[in-house]
Amino acid sequence: MSVPIAFIICTEPGRLEAQSLMLAESIRKFCGNLKDTPIYSFHPRVGEPIALETRKAFETLNVIHQQLPINQEFHNYYLANKPLVCAYAEQNIDAEILVFLDSDKCFFSEPEEFLLPADCNVRMRPEYGQGIGSVGTKDPNEWYWQKLYDVLGVKREVFVNTPIGNKKIRAYWNSGLVAVRRSAGIFTAWKENFTKVMHLNINPPQGIYFVEQSVLSITLCALEQNVSHFSSRYSYPLPLHNRLVKEARVKQWNDFVSIHYFNLFFYEDWKAQISKLNNLNRNSENYQWLCEAVTRHQMPRTPVIHRHMLTVRKIEQKLSAFNLNIRFSSWIEKVAGL
Repeated sequence: MSVPIAFIICTEPGRLEAQSLMLAESIRKFCGNLKDTPIYSFHPRVGEPIALETRKAFETLNVIHQQLPINQEFHNYYLANKPLVCAYAEQNIDAEILVFLDSDKCFFSEPEEFLLPADCNVRMRPEYGQGIGSVGTKDPNEWYWQKLYDVLGVKREVFVNTPIGNKKIRAYWNSGLVAVRRSAGIFTAWKENFTKVMHLNINPPQGIYFVEQSVLSITLCALEQNVSHFSSRYSYPLPLHNRLVKEARVKQWNDFVSIHYFNLFFYEDWKAQISKLNNLNRNSENYQWLCEAVTRHQMPRTPVIHRHMLTVRKIEQKLSAFNLNIRFSSWIEKVAGL
Protein backbone atom coordinates (compact mmCIF):
# COMPACT_ATOMS: atom_id res chain seq x y z
CA MET A 1 0.00 0.00 0.00
CA SER A 2 1.47 3.36 -1.02
CA VAL A 3 2.06 6.13 1.51
CA PRO A 4 0.68 9.60 0.79
CA ILE A 5 4.08 11.33 0.71
CA ALA A 6 7.82 10.69 1.01
CA PHE A 7 10.83 13.00 1.30
CA ILE A 8 13.97 12.51 -0.82
CA ILE A 9 17.42 13.91 0.07
CA CYS A 10 21.04 13.33 -1.00
CA THR A 11 23.72 12.78 1.63
CA GLU A 12 27.39 12.33 0.77
CA PRO A 13 30.47 12.46 3.02
CA GLY A 14 31.42 15.89 4.36
CA ARG A 15 29.31 18.96 4.97
CA LEU A 16 26.13 17.36 3.60
CA GLU A 17 26.09 14.98 6.56
CA ALA A 18 25.50 17.72 9.14
CA GLN A 19 23.07 19.50 6.84
CA SER A 20 21.00 16.35 6.22
CA LEU A 21 20.93 15.55 9.92
CA MET A 22 19.71 19.04 10.86
CA LEU A 23 17.13 18.87 8.06
CA ALA A 24 15.82 15.51 9.30
CA GLU A 25 15.76 16.73 12.90
CA SER A 26 13.74 19.79 11.91
CA ILE A 27 11.23 17.63 10.01
CA ARG A 28 10.73 15.33 12.99
CA LYS A 29 10.37 18.26 15.41
CA PHE A 30 8.42 20.92 13.53
CA CYS A 31 6.45 19.35 10.68
CA GLY A 32 3.27 18.57 12.60
CA ASN A 33 1.09 16.01 10.85
CA LEU A 34 3.92 15.38 8.37
CA LYS A 35 6.68 14.96 10.97
CA ASP A 36 6.69 11.16 10.59
CA THR A 37 6.81 11.24 6.79
CA PRO A 38 9.33 8.67 5.46
CA ILE A 39 12.70 10.26 4.64
CA TYR A 40 14.89 8.52 2.06
CA SER A 41 18.53 9.58 1.96
CA PHE A 42 20.69 8.57 -1.02
CA HIS A 43 24.46 8.55 -1.45
CA PRO A 44 24.45 8.15 -5.24
CA ARG A 45 28.15 7.97 -6.08
CA VAL A 46 30.83 5.34 -5.54
CA GLY A 47 33.30 6.18 -2.78
CA GLU A 48 33.75 6.25 0.97
CA PRO A 49 30.47 5.90 2.87
CA ILE A 50 29.11 8.56 5.21
CA ALA A 51 30.38 8.43 8.79
CA LEU A 52 29.17 5.71 11.13
CA GLU A 53 27.95 8.41 13.54
CA THR A 54 25.79 9.89 10.79
CA ARG A 55 24.32 6.50 9.94
CA LYS A 56 23.47 5.85 13.59
CA ALA A 57 21.85 9.29 13.87
CA PHE A 58 19.83 8.56 10.74
CA GLU A 59 18.60 5.32 12.32
CA THR A 60 17.48 7.23 15.40
CA LEU A 61 15.60 9.68 13.16
CA ASN A 62 14.09 6.85 11.07
CA VAL A 63 15.88 8.07 7.95
CA ILE A 64 16.36 5.30 5.38
CA HIS A 65 19.88 5.80 3.98
CA GLN A 66 21.32 3.90 1.02
CA GLN A 67 24.56 4.17 -0.90
CA LEU A 68 23.72 3.13 -4.45
CA PRO A 69 25.76 3.77 -7.64
CA ILE A 70 22.96 5.83 -9.22
CA ASN A 71 25.31 8.50 -10.57
CA GLN A 72 28.12 6.76 -12.43
CA GLU A 73 28.12 8.39 -15.86
CA PHE A 74 28.26 11.95 -14.48
CA HIS A 75 30.28 11.15 -11.37
CA ASN A 76 32.29 14.39 -11.56
CA TYR A 77 29.20 16.59 -11.71
CA TYR A 78 27.63 16.40 -8.26
CA LEU A 79 24.45 18.26 -9.27
CA ALA A 80 23.65 15.32 -11.54
CA ASN A 81 22.79 13.51 -8.31
CA LYS A 82 19.45 15.32 -8.21
CA PRO A 83 17.74 14.20 -11.43
CA LEU A 84 19.26 10.71 -11.21
CA VAL A 85 18.20 10.16 -7.58
CA CYS A 86 14.75 11.65 -8.18
CA ALA A 87 14.12 9.35 -11.15
CA TYR A 88 15.28 6.35 -9.11
CA ALA A 89 12.94 7.35 -6.28
CA GLU A 90 10.05 7.81 -8.68
CA GLN A 91 10.56 4.29 -10.00
CA ASN A 92 11.17 2.58 -6.65
CA ILE A 93 9.38 4.38 -3.81
CA ASP A 94 5.68 3.67 -3.48
CA ALA A 95 4.34 7.09 -2.51
CA GLU A 96 1.66 9.26 -4.09
CA ILE A 97 3.72 12.45 -3.69
CA LEU A 98 7.51 12.73 -3.72
CA VAL A 99 9.25 15.80 -2.34
CA PHE A 100 12.90 16.35 -3.20
CA LEU A 101 14.80 18.54 -0.72
CA ASP A 102 18.27 20.03 -0.95
CA SER A 103 20.08 19.36 2.32
CA ASP A 104 20.70 23.05 3.07
CA LYS A 105 17.14 23.54 4.29
CA CYS A 106 15.48 23.56 7.68
CA PHE A 107 11.79 23.37 8.67
CA PHE A 108 9.90 25.29 11.36
CA SER A 109 6.28 24.49 10.59
CA GLU A 110 4.06 21.89 8.95
CA PRO A 111 4.48 22.06 5.14
CA GLU A 112 0.81 21.71 4.25
CA GLU A 113 1.47 22.87 0.66
CA PHE A 114 3.34 19.60 0.03
CA LEU A 115 -0.06 17.89 -0.18
CA LEU A 116 -0.79 18.66 -3.81
CA PRO A 117 -4.42 19.18 -4.84
CA ALA A 118 -5.92 16.73 -7.32
CA ASP A 119 -5.43 19.05 -10.29
CA CYS A 120 -1.73 19.73 -9.52
CA ASN A 121 1.22 17.50 -10.47
CA VAL A 122 4.12 19.74 -9.46
CA ARG A 123 4.82 22.59 -7.07
CA MET A 124 8.06 24.59 -6.83
CA ARG A 125 9.42 28.09 -6.32
CA PRO A 126 10.69 30.34 -9.12
CA GLU A 127 14.47 30.76 -9.05
CA TYR A 128 15.24 33.58 -6.60
CA GLY A 129 17.08 35.80 -9.09
CA GLN A 130 17.66 35.70 -12.82
CA GLY A 131 20.99 33.85 -12.68
CA ILE A 132 21.41 31.94 -15.94
CA GLY A 133 17.79 32.74 -16.85
CA SER A 134 16.67 34.87 -19.78
CA VAL A 135 14.33 37.83 -19.97
CA GLY A 136 13.84 37.21 -23.69
CA THR A 137 15.17 38.04 -27.14
CA LYS A 138 18.08 40.37 -26.33
CA ASP A 139 19.29 38.58 -23.22
CA PRO A 140 22.87 37.15 -23.45
CA ASN A 141 21.54 33.84 -22.05
CA GLU A 142 18.73 33.61 -24.61
CA TRP A 143 20.58 31.34 -27.05
CA TYR A 144 20.96 28.68 -24.32
CA TRP A 145 17.23 28.60 -23.59
CA GLN A 146 16.29 28.61 -27.26
CA LYS A 147 18.68 25.72 -27.86
CA LEU A 148 17.09 23.70 -25.05
CA TYR A 149 13.60 24.62 -26.22
CA ASP A 150 14.47 23.20 -29.61
CA VAL A 151 16.22 20.05 -28.35
CA LEU A 152 13.55 19.21 -25.75
CA GLY A 153 10.53 20.21 -27.81
CA VAL A 154 9.05 23.20 -25.98
CA LYS A 155 6.07 24.58 -27.90
CA ARG A 156 4.66 27.16 -25.49
CA GLU A 157 6.48 30.07 -23.84
CA VAL A 158 6.05 30.40 -20.08
CA PHE A 159 7.42 33.17 -17.85
CA VAL A 160 7.81 33.60 -14.08
CA ASN A 161 8.69 36.54 -11.84
CA THR A 162 11.74 36.39 -9.58
CA PRO A 163 11.54 37.22 -5.83
CA ILE A 164 14.64 39.39 -6.33
CA GLY A 165 13.72 42.41 -8.42
CA ASN A 166 10.39 40.95 -9.55
CA LYS A 167 12.01 40.35 -12.94
CA LYS A 168 9.99 38.55 -15.60
CA ILE A 169 12.10 35.72 -17.03
CA ARG A 170 11.55 32.56 -19.04
CA ALA A 171 10.15 29.85 -16.78
CA TYR A 172 13.04 28.96 -14.49
CA TRP A 173 12.31 27.24 -11.20
CA ASN A 174 14.53 26.40 -8.23
CA SER A 175 15.26 22.65 -8.02
CA GLY A 176 16.08 22.64 -4.30
CA LEU A 177 12.45 22.00 -3.35
CA VAL A 178 10.28 20.02 -5.76
CA ALA A 179 6.99 18.31 -4.92
CA VAL A 180 5.61 16.04 -7.65
CA ARG A 181 2.79 13.58 -8.12
CA ARG A 182 4.67 10.36 -8.74
CA SER A 183 2.23 9.07 -11.36
CA ALA A 184 3.01 12.08 -13.62
CA GLY A 185 6.51 10.72 -14.37
CA ILE A 186 8.13 14.16 -14.09
CA PHE A 187 11.33 13.00 -12.39
CA THR A 188 11.92 10.27 -14.98
CA ALA A 189 11.44 12.78 -17.81
CA TRP A 190 13.88 15.11 -16.03
CA LYS A 191 16.55 12.41 -15.92
CA GLU A 192 16.07 11.49 -19.58
CA ASN A 193 16.28 15.12 -20.72
CA PHE A 194 19.24 15.85 -18.46
CA THR A 195 21.14 12.88 -19.88
CA LYS A 196 20.34 14.01 -23.42
CA VAL A 197 21.53 17.58 -22.77
CA MET A 198 24.73 16.39 -21.12
CA HIS A 199 25.53 14.13 -24.08
CA LEU A 200 24.97 17.07 -26.42
CA ASN A 201 27.27 19.21 -24.24
CA ILE A 202 24.82 22.12 -24.07
CA ASN A 203 25.90 24.43 -21.24
CA PRO A 204 24.84 27.94 -20.21
CA PRO A 205 27.35 30.78 -20.81
CA GLN A 206 28.53 30.63 -17.19
CA GLY A 207 29.49 26.94 -17.43
CA ILE A 208 27.99 23.57 -16.48
CA TYR A 209 26.64 24.69 -13.10
CA PHE A 210 22.79 24.70 -12.98
CA VAL A 211 22.34 22.56 -16.10
CA GLU A 212 20.19 20.18 -14.05
CA GLN A 213 18.00 23.02 -12.78
CA SER A 214 17.43 24.65 -16.16
CA VAL A 215 16.71 21.25 -17.74
CA LEU A 216 14.07 20.54 -15.08
CA SER A 217 12.43 23.89 -15.86
CA ILE A 218 12.40 23.20 -19.59
CA THR A 219 11.19 19.63 -19.03
CA LEU A 220 8.15 21.03 -17.22
CA CYS A 221 7.52 23.41 -20.13
CA ALA A 222 7.88 20.59 -22.65
CA LEU A 223 5.42 18.46 -20.65
CA GLU A 224 3.14 21.52 -20.49
CA GLN A 225 2.73 21.03 -16.76
CA ASN A 226 0.85 23.74 -14.90
CA VAL A 227 3.46 24.46 -12.22
CA SER A 228 2.01 25.63 -8.92
CA HIS A 229 4.16 27.91 -6.75
CA PHE A 230 4.91 27.53 -3.07
CA SER A 231 4.24 30.60 -0.99
CA SER A 232 7.15 32.80 0.12
CA ARG A 233 7.30 31.07 3.52
CA TYR A 234 8.64 27.91 1.87
CA SER A 235 12.34 27.44 1.10
CA TYR A 236 12.85 31.06 2.12
CA PRO A 237 16.29 32.19 0.83
CA LEU A 238 17.52 33.51 4.17
CA PRO A 239 20.87 35.06 3.08
CA LEU A 240 19.03 36.90 0.27
CA HIS A 241 16.47 38.44 2.65
CA ASN A 242 17.59 42.05 2.09
CA ARG A 243 17.41 41.68 -1.70
CA LEU A 244 13.87 40.28 -1.93
CA VAL A 245 10.97 42.45 -3.06
CA LYS A 246 8.71 43.56 -0.23
CA GLU A 247 5.92 41.14 -1.21
CA ALA A 248 8.29 38.16 -0.96
CA ARG A 249 9.89 39.10 2.35
CA VAL A 250 9.14 37.35 5.66
CA LYS A 251 9.79 39.31 8.87
CA GLN A 252 8.96 36.93 11.72
CA TRP A 253 10.96 33.76 12.33
CA ASN A 254 7.76 31.99 13.39
CA ASP A 255 6.27 32.70 9.95
CA PHE A 256 8.80 30.48 8.16
CA VAL A 257 7.71 27.05 7.01
CA SER A 258 11.25 26.31 5.82
CA ILE A 259 14.44 28.22 5.07
CA HIS A 260 17.11 27.75 2.40
CA TYR A 261 20.39 28.85 3.94
CA PHE A 262 22.95 28.06 1.17
CA ASN A 263 26.49 28.48 2.60
CA LEU A 264 25.42 30.68 5.52
CA PHE A 265 26.39 28.21 8.27
CA PHE A 266 29.58 27.23 6.46
CA TYR A 267 31.33 30.32 7.83
CA GLU A 268 32.30 31.28 11.37
CA ASP A 269 30.53 34.66 11.24
CA TRP A 270 27.05 33.23 10.50
CA LYS A 271 25.38 34.93 13.47
CA ALA A 272 26.80 38.29 12.41
CA GLN A 273 25.48 37.70 8.89
CA ILE A 274 21.99 36.94 10.22
CA SER A 275 22.08 40.11 12.34
CA LYS A 276 22.48 42.12 9.11
CA LEU A 277 19.15 40.91 7.73
CA ASN A 278 16.88 43.95 7.86
CA ASN A 279 13.81 43.90 10.12
CA LEU A 280 13.95 40.14 10.67
CA ASN A 281 12.73 39.48 14.20
CA ARG A 282 14.88 36.80 15.83
CA ASN A 283 13.04 36.65 19.19
CA SER A 284 11.84 33.12 18.58
CA GLU A 285 12.34 29.70 20.13
CA ASN A 286 12.62 28.38 16.57
CA TYR A 287 15.63 30.62 15.97
CA GLN A 288 17.19 29.51 19.26
CA TRP A 289 16.72 25.88 18.23
CA LEU A 290 18.45 26.60 14.92
CA CYS A 291 21.42 28.24 16.65
CA GLU A 292 21.77 25.26 18.97
CA ALA A 293 21.57 22.77 16.09
CA VAL A 294 24.14 24.62 13.95
CA THR A 295 26.54 24.67 16.91
CA ARG A 296 25.87 21.06 17.90
CA HIS A 297 26.60 19.80 14.39
CA GLN A 298 29.75 21.93 14.19
CA MET A 299 28.66 23.29 10.83
CA PRO A 300 30.69 26.53 10.67
CA ARG A 301 34.26 25.36 10.07
CA THR A 302 35.55 27.81 7.47
CA PRO A 303 37.32 31.18 8.03
CA VAL A 304 35.48 34.24 6.70
CA ILE A 305 38.41 35.09 4.42
CA HIS A 306 37.40 32.12 2.25
CA ARG A 307 34.13 33.87 1.38
CA HIS A 308 35.99 37.07 0.52
CA MET A 309 38.31 35.09 -1.71
CA LEU A 310 35.34 33.67 -3.63
CA THR A 311 34.07 37.22 -4.17
CA VAL A 312 37.45 38.24 -5.54
CA ARG A 313 37.42 35.25 -7.88
CA LYS A 314 34.03 36.29 -9.28
CA ILE A 315 35.44 39.75 -10.00
CA GLU A 316 38.47 38.19 -11.67
CA GLN A 317 36.22 36.07 -13.89
CA LYS A 318 34.30 39.14 -15.01
CA LEU A 319 37.53 41.02 -15.73
CA SER A 320 38.86 38.11 -17.76
CA ALA A 321 36.13 38.83 -20.32
CA PHE A 322 38.03 42.07 -21.02
CA ASN A 323 41.36 40.22 -21.24
CA LEU A 324 42.36 41.46 -17.78
CA ASN A 325 43.94 38.41 -16.16
CA ILE A 326 44.33 39.40 -12.52
CA ARG A 327 45.05 36.63 -10.01
CA PHE A 328 44.74 38.42 -6.67
CA SER A 329 42.84 35.42 -5.25
CA SER A 330 45.95 33.26 -5.61
CA TRP A 331 47.88 35.70 -3.45
CA ILE A 332 45.10 35.63 -0.83
CA GLU A 333 45.17 31.84 -0.80
CA LYS A 334 48.92 31.80 -0.31
CA VAL A 335 48.95 34.42 2.47
CA ALA A 336 45.96 32.91 4.30
CA GLY A 337 47.14 29.35 3.85
CA LEU A 338 43.87 28.25 2.26
